[in-house]
Amino acid sequence: MKPIYIKQSILILLGLCLIITLITSCEQEELEPEMNVAPGGGAVSTYKAYTIDAAPGSEVSGRVVFWQDNAGNTLVQLSLNNTEEGTLYPSAIFDGAVAEASATKLEPLYDIDGATGSFSTSKFYIISDKEFFDSLDTYDAHVSVLLGDDVVATGDVGVNAAPVAVGE
Repeated sequence: MKPIYIKQSILILLGLCLIITLITSCEQEELEPEMNVAPGGGAVSTYKAYTIDAAPGSEVSGRVVFWQDNAGNTLVQLSLNNTEEGTLYPSAIFDGAVAEASATKLEPLYDIDGATGSFSTSKFYIISDKEFFDSLDTYDAHVSVLLGDDVVATGDVGVNAAPVAVGE
């Protein structure tokens, strides 16, 4: 066999291998996401919800929900209506009832994104104190949402207000 035919045969064989590799590598199976959860996981059904009312001169209102997860943490979710897109609203849990207007912050919460009316950082703020949820009924506090230094929405929680919804 002449050397030129050997080189051509090798090049053709390498070309075929390359084509086969390219064709088969593009045939990746697209998997659908698994939307189910393990038994007992993902369901948070123990909660207490409280109303957040608009402060005078504001139309921002909503609800704060305290959930207890399977690990005993307390998850806080704050959902507001009538917030302004492009605005961040600081929020926190403050000492005492709304009427006392305390500035003592007990638990800082995430800022609220005005575009969604929900926390900007995460769906839930996590309080890792395992006793918090069980002691919520005797907790002397309120939740306030601010715009600058002004309170735009606020609501009593714990001993200061009865929950508007409870799940167990």
